[in-house]
Amino acid sequence: MKNIFYVISIVMLFCSIIPAQNELGLDFDYARFNYDSSSVYLEFYYDLNIKNMTVIQTDKGPLCEAIVHIEMKDSASKTFIINRDWKIQNIIEKISGDSVVNKTMTGVLGFVVPRGKYSLKINARDSKNLKLTKNIAELINIEPVRKGIFCISDIQLAANIKTDDVDNKSIFYKNSLEVIPNPAMYYTQQSPALFYYAEMYQLKLADGNTIFSLQKLLSNSSGTIIYKNSKQVKQSANAVVEYGVINLSKYPSGSYLLTLSLIDPVSNKAFVSKKRFYLVNPGVAEQPRSAMVDPGFMSSEFANYSAEECDKLFAESKYISVQREVDLYKGLDSLKAKREFLYSFWNGRDPSPGTPRNEFFEEYQKRIEYVDENFSTSHKQGYLTDRGRVVLMYGIPDQRDYFSSDSNMKPYETWFYNQIENGVYFYFGDLRGSGNYELLHSTKHDEVRNDAWQDRLKTHD
Repeated sequence: MKNIFYVISIVMLFCSIIPAQNELGLDFDYARFNYDSSSVYLEFYYDLNIKNMTVIQTDKGPLCEAIVHIEMKDSASKTFIINRDWKIQNIIEKISGDSVVNKTMTGVLGFVVPRGKYSLKINARDSKNLKLTKNIAELINIEPVRKGIFCISDIQLAANIKTDDVDNKSIFYKNSLEVIPNPAMYYTQQSPALFYYAEMYQLKLADGNTIFSLQKLLSNSSGTIIYKNSKQVKQSANAVVEYGVINLSKYPSGSYLLTLSLIDPVSNKAFVSKKRFYLVNPGVAEQPRSAMVDPGFMSSEFANYSAEECDKLFAESKYISVQREVDLYKGLDSLKAKREFLYSFWNGRDPSPGTPRNEFFEEYQKRIEYVDENFSTSHKQGYLTDRGRVVLMYGIPDQRDYFSSDSNMKPYETWFYNQIENGVYFYFGDLRGSGNYELLHSTKHDEVRNDAWQDRLKTHD
């Protein structure tokens, strides 16, 4: 006999998919893509299910018609950038008795939206039955791609991605593909192929030699990673498209999370994009709860961390994290969530997934010990200092020269890394005599730049 909780979860999942009698069957999703330095290209995807809609007899034949009103308002200025109606018509190909055959119409709307935080409201209604409606409200943050920072767009879930016989006049055409969206964000036993599309930007780094790592993870509602794959991505000045398909037929019904992590192996910083979706697959039985716990997590050291240890480790890891990860960690309200976050955080940066060891995490731990032992002061732990940050991000320098103070200059150090950008220097100075050496200048791209750094070391004019 099936577990009663499993049966209830399946019923609830179906109820969330099938529209109620008085609710219009409209599914909606969106994705943000790079446009320019001040704006984002925002795509809205919709599916209109004509079930329960009024059939209208027209010269084109019987059809259903919905009016979709979209409002998008800047939360700061209270001005609208979108405030209008769209008419969506769906010609009926077949009617069974007096009822409309369950059929959907899929579409996409695109807008260029400037930086800001916006409130989005959507009201959709049957044009001939005002009681058949659907309301959607969301908050959308628009943050253009920062210059010189590699990143990934939102993940667009798709019902299909055509690579052959592509219609370049299709509303779904982009980058030589036809990407048919799946706004409902659910897949079934009959349609178990999860197609996805994303874009990667600004992969051209100063050294010109870095090959990025792109990791793809699929995790279930308990946070267990059930699918993991990675590949290398070469540098490019143009946007790089990432698309693919995952077969979901062997997984049980439930909620899942697709994660794409783009990692720079030099700094080990990662940019992460995530998308949740749902699967209805009653043909595969759900595993017992005990079997759903990720054995990798349970056997890892993270499973036994205290709250203080979790917070300290993430503080030490901030130099290789991105803002989304920082915001996500701040929002975690339980020890279990923090432990699982840290496990996923470091698991996503494992240079050799599938092996028992995470070599980069081990190396990073050694760097933490090194900087705390060598650069701590009476007021700061080593990882909080400039020298500590540089070691944590780039490793121990290939060459380190120390210059003591004299009558004209305060003490300073020069560090040299041979393997980064064909050779880079870092210059640190003890400006206050406290033993805390501040970064004054570096020749590395995206670091502190001050060609007159020696002026700050002079003890007098």
